[in-house]
Amino acid sequence: PNATAMAGHSGSGLPSILTGRFSQDSSCLAVGTATGFQLYTCEPFALTATCNRGDDGGVRVLEMLFSSSLVAFVGAGQKPGDSPRQLRLWNMVSNELICELSFASAVIGVRMNRTRLLAILESRIHVFELSTMKLLHTVESANNPRGLLALSSSAETASCVFPASGVGEVIYYDAKHLHALSTISAHRGALACLSLSTCGSLVATASERGTVVRVHSFPEGVPQHTLRRGSVAATIYSLAFSPGVFRGDKSERGAQLLCASSSTGTVHVWSLNAQRGAVTSAKANAGVQLPLFTGERDFASVKLRTAPGTHCTAALRDSRHGTRPGEVAHSLYVLTAEGAWFSYLLDPLCGDKCLLQDERRVLGTK
Repeated sequence: PNATAMAGHSGSGLPSILTGRFSQDSSCLAVGTATGFQLYTCEPFALTATCNRGDDGGVRVLEMLFSSSLVAFVGAGQKPGDSPRQLRLWNMVSNELICELSFASAVIGVRMNRTRLLAILESRIHVFELSTMKLLHTVESANNPRGLLALSSSAETASCVFPASGVGEVIYYDAKHLHALSTISAHRGALACLSLSTCGSLVATASERGTVVRVHSFPEGVPQHTLRRGSVAATIYSLAFSPGVFRGDKSERGAQLLCASSSTGTVHVWSLNAQRGAVTSAKANAGVQLPLFTGERDFASVKLRTAPGTHCTAALRDSRHGTRPGEVAHSLYVLTAEGAWFSYLLDPLCGDKCLLQDERRVLGTK
C-alpha cells in the first residue's frame, strides 16, 4: 500500500502523526510522529517498539521490512541538524544505526523488499542492494513531488512503477535487472496514487480526479479493470492489493481484492476475482473477445467516522483463519491522521458487509 503523509493531532498532548505505512504483508504498522516513530502488530493490535528521537525531531518518511527489525526512516527536517536529505537504516532489536546515507535533495519516499531499497527524490530514484547498501543505479525520473513509487514485495521480481514524463503515464521498471520495461498511459490527468500487487503482476493507478481506479497487467500493460469509486472528484490517498498468504518469502492467492481510501472518508473494496470470473465466463459463452468492463462497482465499502478530507491510509491482510476449509480470510485495516485505527472483517461472498473487529487509538497505545 502507499504511505500517507499526515498532519493529524491527538488532541491530548500526544505527538501528532506525520506519516503512516503498513508493512509489505500488512502484518505491521509503522507510524511516524513529531518525536520519532512507533511500530505495531495488526493482529492482535499491539505496540511493539518505540523510537523517541527527542531533540532530533520527528519522522516523516518511514518503511519497515515485513515484520523484521529493519526500519528505514527520514527525519521531518523540523529542527537544526535533522536533515530530510539523510536516510537512516535502524535495527530495532539492537537499537543501533546500521548506516546513514546523505543525498543532494530531500528524500520523500523509501521502498524496500528483501533485496532492494529505493530512495525516492523529487526527480531521481536511487536503487540500492539491501544486503550491502551498495548503490546499483540512479534513475532520472520525471518531477515527482508526491514521491509516487511502488515496489513489489517479491524479491524474485523486484518490479517497480513510478510516474513518467507524460501526463497520466506510468513507467514499468525492473529493479532487479536495472532497466525500464515499458511506459503505459493509465489516465488522462496527472497521477495521484499507485500500487503494485505482491508478485508485481498487477498495477493499480488513480488520477487526481479520483473517480476511477484502473488496473493493468505488468509488464505487458494490458488493461484489466476500470473500477468506479464515485462520480464526484476526490483525492485518493492510498491503494492496496490484498497481499495473499505468505509461506516463507512467497505469497499464495494474492491480489484477490483491492482497496482505496479517499478524501470522502469512504474506503472502497473491489473483488478482482469476481470480475475475472465474469470476464472468463462471458468469453467462454460468447466465444469472442469482449471489451474491458467499465465502471466496476465495489463489493464493500466503509464510511469512516471522520471529518471529510481527513487523511487516511488503508491496507488488506490475508490469513488462513476462515470458517470454511482452505478459505482465506480478508481483513481491512485503516489508519487516520487523527490517530484512529480500525480493523474490519471482509467476506466477498456475503455482499457489502464489513464487520468491525477492532478500534483503537494509535498514539499512546499500550
